[in-house]
Amino acid sequence: MSITMRVHPQIGAARLSRIARTFGLERASTQSLQPALATVGAGDPRAEARTKRKTRVGAMALLAALAAVLVVPSSAEAAEPASSTLVVDRDGVQCGNAEYISIQAAVDAAQPGDRIKVCPDLYAESVTVDKPLTLFGDPDAVDAVDCFQPTPSQLDDADSARQVIIDPAGGGFTIALALRADDIEVAGIVVQGASVGVDASDRFSGYRIHHNLIRLNSLFGVDFGSAGPRQTRADHSCLRENRYGLVSELDDDSLWASPPVADERSEWNQRDVRNARVDHNLTFRNVTGIDLAGPGHHDQLTIDHNVSREDGAGIALQNSNGSAILENDVARASSSSIQIGGATSDLTIDSNIVVNGRIGIIFTANGFNDRFRQTSHRVQVTRNTVRGMTFSGINANPGTAQEPGDLHDSTVADNISTDNGRDGIVLFAGNSGNEVRGNVSERNGRNGIYAAGARDNTFIGNTALLNVAVDARDDNRPVNTWTGNQCVTDSPAGTICGAG
Repeated sequence: MSITMRVHPQIGAARLSRIARTFGLERASTQSLQPALATVGAGDPRAEARTKRKTRVGAMALLAALAAVLVVPSSAEAAEPASSTLVVDRDGVQCGNAEYISIQAAVDAAQPGDRIKVCPDLYAESVTVDKPLTLFGDPDAVDAVDCFQPTPSQLDDADSARQVIIDPAGGGFTIALALRADDIEVAGIVVQGASVGVDASDRFSGYRIHHNLIRLNSLFGVDFGSAGPRQTRADHSCLRENRYGLVSELDDDSLWASPPVADERSEWNQRDVRNARVDHNLTFRNVTGIDLAGPGHHDQLTIDHNVSREDGAGIALQNSNGSAILENDVARASSSSIQIGGATSDLTIDSNIVVNGRIGIIFTANGFNDRFRQTSHRVQVTRNTVRGMTFSGINANPGTAQEPGDLHDSTVADNISTDNGRDGIVLFAGNSGNEVRGNVSERNGRNGIYAAGARDNTFIGNTALLNVAVDARDDNRPVNTWTGNQCVTDSPAGTICGAG
């Protein structure tokens, strides 16, 4: 490649002068070195010859320095390519300048880093994005939809004059948007009518899926994967009336069945998600709103500030390390509001609000397709509010080889669990090494705090009052420690309230 030397326009004369002084050529310039030669050593031929040699050497050094810091390549091939915006409009009504009538055609034509603007219309296609691109419709039009509108949605009730709608054609198994590269962004689109709305492969990372309406997909709204090198994020979307909302299930979801029928949930087909955030989404009337509990790994996840209404289960997680469930709002879940399965460690469940459901926060493998035999360790359940459950507020189920999920070496602290139909906080047999501290458990339909066969746990400084059966109960009293708890009624009588 040929290189043309020229001074970069942002390099000033002062910088040229500094470089010249470095080589003893204070009066040299990039235009001509001759003036300097004419004035140095005049009248002495030998001195003039020495000076010329010295100056030529200095000039060569100056030119080398200029080549290093001032020269820019003239070839256009060396320039950083600018990203382009490609425009798609199926009928050309909203965007008369559109170059493409299908989203897939624009994706195929785009270069990595390009943006694809999709104008409002109904796009009956399945799209595979296999390069880093931004695919965007109108986020404001999506945000204008009431995600919790109680009237059931219909596929034909979206406004294709205002919204970008991807609804794959044909029957059988379909994926509306298949993400197959790093750093893909999808925003402002209605994704509906597919088997899987958005399928994000776990061979890549850096996805951003936000401000979308993902609804009426017959299997999953989003099957969420991430390899982990760059954080993946799913946020500010509405997931309503899918079979399941956002999940991490299988690499080939066309094989999905419940209960499983062969080896489709084995390692070869497990979807992993690592280093991801799921936040500020709304979920409504899915079997599970956010279900990161498939057969794969679910590590370093943050699930925060989501709002679930009338889902079967609000949030489910298992086989996870180093994750957090923070400040979510779950109401009217017909099953479990927050459900944690086996093989989960170093999890924080903090500052969530869970109201008016069936079960509040529960540790159990029951209800999962995949049951991990490893128990859960080092979990922090703190500062949550659980109120108005039909059954118990905070519940650690008994662990068995077939259904683990029992809780060990963990902390349940500073929670409020009130007005539940059964127990405020209950630890069944198989849960050990836990500290239950500083909780308030009041007005529950059975027991305030209940050690139901659990061993080697410590209960410190809890307040349990106005519960229907007893405030504090321990079926294995000699092997648990109760200290400084405030309560009125206890079982065995006189052994807990005021003890220590």
